Amino acid sequence: MKDEDIFDILDGTSSEETMRQHNKMLLESTDYQTLFSEYAHTHALLMDTSIEKTAFNFTDKLIDRWEVSQEVEVVRKSNKLPIYFLIGMSISVILLIILALPIINQSTIQIDFSKPLRILQDKLLTRFFLIINVLVALFFIDKRILKPYFERRIKV
Repeated sequence: MKDEDIFDILDGTSSEETMRQHNKMLLESTDYQTLFSEYAHTHALLMDTSIEKTAFNFTDKLIDRWEVSQEVEVVRKSNKLPIYFLIGMSISVILLIILALPIINQSTIQIDFSKPLRILQDKLLTRFFLIINVLVALFFIDKRILKPYFERRIKV
């Protein structure tokens, strides 16, 4: 006899032929008797267990929250490039003024290029500008190329 037939017997929805076969097997087989008693015990436990109900308007609240969570949130990033440009330009104007002051001779209006050329030939100043340029390049490469690349890889 199949398990479904035994459950139908316990539920009281089985056919007469299944009931006859069941009664016959109960009288003849002790294995069937133990199996049926286990199923009957389990069935009784399940019948005593109360069915839990969902909270009032659970599905409506769930669907509302689902719709809110699925909305695309647009985040606008402020463009700080003009600020960086203005800061860079102000620094370069200040450096230009500082470099131009020793060039101009106060007594005459002749321009002497020897002092700025000596300053530009200084290895320390050249290394300083090189390091600053490398750091700025790495900053922009990290922010514009590497960060978006790894953010896309994490989402996948």
